[in-house]
Amino acid sequence: MSGCFNILNRNGLEWFITQYSSSSSLNPTLPEKDKAIYPFVPGKIGVYTRMFNYCNYRLPLTNFLVRVLMFHEVHLSQMNPFGLAKVCQFELACRSLDSDPDLDVFRALYKLNRTGDWYTFEVRKKNASCYSWITSSLKDWNDRFFLVDDRWPRWCGSRGHLVFLALSLKNLNLTRVCTLL
Repeated sequence: MSGCFNILNRNGLEWFITQYSSSSSLNPTLPEKDKAIYPFVPGKIGVYTRMFNYCNYRLPLTNFLVRVLMFHEVHLSQMNPFGLAKVCQFELACRSLDSDPDLDVFRALYKLNRTGDWYTFEVRKKNASCYSWITSSLKDWNDRFFLVDDRWPRWCGSRGHLVFLALSLKNLNLTRVCTLL
């Protein structure tokens, strides 16, 4: 992670914010020139652009993705696009069947796996995935990223909790803080 440097420029960031309707309330900014995504900038979280155009995610994140990351104690910036794409495909498959995605079902199909400095999800059993094809190579996916505020408000459930993601910079763990409104 510390060897991946950002080549995204101001025009590219503005294009991404416009194209993918990223919330400006998250204060998206570019990191300093020649800075890696790790070590993290205090108060900010690095977001790879491939998360949007390859994995089909948007900010704020879906509740299901947040639950997957929190369960596995993996930070968003530690995930490679293949792993995020599998979470997205599972979520879309559930929603297409008028069903809410279920973390236990996802875990029955996929397991977290470390590949070098990154994490991904791989199928537990052959032929048990939610897709029939996914690309096996994605070049230069980690050289374009930007920073957003480290708190992403999301409504979760029907109890009226506001969820904030907070990054433990020391351990790179994702922790959850739920506060009643």
